[in-house]
Amino acid sequence: MRPNPQEQATLVQLLDRIYGQIRVIEEKYLIFGQEGDYRPRIEYYQDAVRALTSGEDDGLTKHSRLSAERLAYDVAMLRHIQAKPMTAGRGQQHFSASTALAKPGQTASPPEPNREERADLKQRYKDYTVLFVALLAEKADRNAQTRTEEANVIVADCAMLKNLLAKLQRGEIGLAEVQAAVEHLEHDELRKALRTLLSMNRLKAEEIGGAIQQTQTVGQAADAEVKRIDQAMLSFSTAQLAIYEDAKDTVKSMASQGMNIAGKFVENAMRQAQGQGRGRF
Repeated sequence: MRPNPQEQATLVQLLDRIYGQIRVIEEKYLIFGQEGDYRPRIEYYQDAVRALTSGEDDGLTKHSRLSAERLAYDVAMLRHIQAKPMTAGRGQQHFSASTALAKPGQTASPPEPNREERADLKQRYKDYTVLFVALLAEKADRNAQTRTEEANVIVADCAMLKNLLAKLQRGEIGLAEVQAAVEHLEHDELRKALRTLLSMNRLKAEEIGGAIQQTQTVGQAADAEVKRIDQAMLSFSTAQLAIYEDAKDTVKSMASQGMNIAGKFVENAMRQAQGQGRGRF
């Protein structure tokens, strides 16, 4: 379910508001995202919202801030923070693309929040998480679908080419047939490498064998990529469903504040996801 421009603008506005509230608390208590990123912890998650609204990131690549893997990590950690609101980020993924707000000189021992302040931080993160998932779920899904389709093309290409190379090695087909197939490969590096190899006048059996191994390695890497994407989306979907199941008070709060557009969108997204028995929509 994709938010329309008005719904997206409203969700972003609400996220910005809650982000600002959380940032004040985390700056006060020096709650950083991770060693090496001395910004308030919330900045890391807000980076995804910035990537979405900047228009500079199409969200379709492995290294995008809006990749399925990074968004799956986001929702897992946002849920973790609600259980342990003073925890920092963990894992290499938590380093931010932006260091504009870094404060590496802050090393003083921070004051400790009381129970009421901890509860307040948990609630604000809970509200933020519901809106975050509603806004970015479509991006995670689109990233996963696009990259999976591309990787599956590479898997199919490599399987076909491996078969042709084996026939060439056995002398069953000519070099021209293999060269024609190579020109249609989606994988740039493999295409260039094989084009160079096949341009030689005479190929030895071991050289063709090396090309077969190289082709198989590329195909296996693409297949492994599909599995990683599937696992990331399973993680995202499971977390999303759990978040929605515990989000009714957030929706009511938005409605009571006159934020009916965002509240209605989130409510519909929750209903659709829960009806499907999964978080992804």
